[in-house]
Amino acid sequence: MYIKSLSYEDQSTDWKLEKIEFKPLTLLVGVSGVGKTRILKALLSLKEISRGKSLNGLSWNIEFRTSTGLECTWCGAFENKGFIPEFIFQLVDDENERNKFCIDNEQLFIDGKLVIDRNKDGITFRNVKTVKLSQQESVISLLKEEVQIKDIHEDFKKILFDNNAGNSSGLENFIFNGEIKSKSQKYKNLKAIRNSNESIKTKLCLLYKNQKDSFKKIADDFTDIFPYIEDVRVEPISDEHKKVHPIFRDLPIIQIKEKTVSHWIDEFKMSSGMLRTLLHIAELHLCADESVILIDEFENSLGINCLNQITRSILTSERNLQFILTSHHPYIINDIGFSHWKIVTRKGGVVTATDAELLGIGNSKHQAFTQLANLAEYSEGIES
Repeated sequence: MYIKSLSYEDQSTDWKLEKIEFKPLTLLVGVSGVGKTRILKALLSLKEISRGKSLNGLSWNIEFRTSTGLECTWCGAFENKGFIPEFIFQLVDDENERNKFCIDNEQLFIDGKLVIDRNKDGITFRNVKTVKLSQQESVISLLKEEVQIKDIHEDFKKILFDNNAGNSSGLENFIFNGEIKSKSQKYKNLKAIRNSNESIKTKLCLLYKNQKDSFKKIADDFTDIFPYIEDVRVEPISDEHKKVHPIFRDLPIIQIKEKTVSHWIDEFKMSSGMLRTLLHIAELHLCADESVILIDEFENSLGINCLNQITRSILTSERNLQFILTSHHPYIINDIGFSHWKIVTRKGGVVTATDAELLGIGNSKHQAFTQLANLAEYSEGIES
């Protein structure tokens, strides 16, 4: 999918995002606290709503184009029950009890025509009133088996939030050999692996098992950044000296081989920056076509050598991917260029994102970053 614009409001917390228009690559810049991360989380909330989640006090208007070429506008609003701390939800075990926020109104336009219209009295689909359906679930979720709506429902799954913060040693991040054998029969080629709903680590493992040539491209991109690495693999850890805990002996683990070191280094011992770099590269190769990739401050844990290479990979991507990024890092901001910048500012609870050109930034790449650093809207981005 391709997200064209978004307006969003959380009435329960008095937070509002004025309409923001996105590009194939959008870099959100601004001081800490202006709302850059919340813009990404607003998009993730719409992904959750499309899958049936009920969220208190939210209203939205999103314009997008599906992978099949449908031009869509989806807007709606949940009832507002006021601010409710998250720990209150955690006290309730029953998911149905947690999600008691009804939808007040909702509309879906496809190619300029009103296809779904909803209010408190019910849902009209293609001018025909439906049977009574859940008031707490979006029409994208309720009608996901219908032609065209199914395409929209599937496309919202392509909104991906990159939070590869480094080493993750929890068992939930790994799959056992038996699972890999089963999944490798299901996802045999690159297209099937990309379109699966598996994690990036699992996709990388499947690629290593089934598509060695495609895996080598990822490994080559990685060794270009770290030339002292000679090889990458995803296999169970070698246990020649019986020092590996039995629970890990069948787990496919990411491993690297340095040119001057005789043994393989597993992901538990890799630096967080190296592992995160590899997962970034893998995501660029293995996400589904026309995915929307959200990356929040992707400079975290990455060295300058990694930043430059990954930024170039994003800028030269040829897979119809859309990127919406946030960053404070001068290397990233300067490398991406002012034509992609949105300067994010906040006045009270209202957040605005403005094109850099409209704030007088331009002429040359070198001058643009200096202009940004001296811009009052950038350095003083929050007004009470």
